[in-house]
Amino acid sequence: MFSLKPLLMGLGLAALSSSAFALTTSEQLDYDRLISGDINQVKQAAQSIVSSNNSNPEVLDVLAQYLAKNYLAAADYQLDTMAWACRALGETGNARYRDLLSTIVNSDAHKKIRKYAKKSLKRLPSDSTEQFVVGSVDLSNLQKNAPKSDIPSLKGDDKVLFDIASENLTEIKLLAQQYTSKGLPSKKIGDTLAEYFAQNYKTSEQHKFDTLAWVCKGLATDATGRYKTLIEDAEENSPIRAVRKHCPDDIDGNGPYYKAGDIDLAAIIKQLK
Repeated sequence: MFSLKPLLMGLGLAALSSSAFALTTSEQLDYDRLISGDINQVKQAAQSIVSSNNSNPEVLDVLAQYLAKNYLAAADYQLDTMAWACRALGETGNARYRDLLSTIVNSDAHKKIRKYAKKSLKRLPSDSTEQFVVGSVDLSNLQKNAPKSDIPSLKGDDKVLFDIASENLTEIKLLAQQYTSKGLPSKKIGDTLAEYFAQNYKTSEQHKFDTLAWVCKGLATDATGRYKTLIEDAEENSPIRAVRKHCPDDIDGNGPYYKAGDIDLAAIIKQLK
């Protein structure tokens, strides 16, 4: 007799491996990074989840499973990624991950991982939310069926533009520090960095503050004063003290000035992905 069970299981696996016709561009990028299995990609995904306030359980459950699978045996080079994963789950404010974080806090994991798990646990409410179940996400199958093209392999300016557009905080800070000392390499990169800054300099997300301060210093190196109005507005109106401090108020320039919205960050991601 014909059985529907194998067919239904196959369809379920296909739905998981493709995830995410329902995900936003940013969520899909985080999802693809997580199922890649690459430690650096996972770290970038966790950072992106924090910066974008990604609260989609379809993405977060994959991160939770990765953390559950790796936190006890994490090598030194993996500790930062585990810490970011703990932080990301905590900043969602979703009590679904309370049991997992509590287990980590009371485990023999490295003290850095337990530290961030404890901080995140304190951020989660004590309600009756259904808890994430370790093993409910099959990472091996997701990784096995992940399309190879989902994670872009970029170099040069394309990688820079992608990192900025996808809010890779670690890379953005490094780039901004480089531009502060050497100047902006091109108008296109400068405008993309300016758009990231325009969308974030009034944020209340503390983990972005230092990066944004460096971005303002980097934009200020443009010899034409293209970012004058943006920088001056940030210097006067940003709620972030570090941004106000590091955005100069005496930039020369007669225009044309960059206008927020001239660059579509989501379109850059879509084009380069």
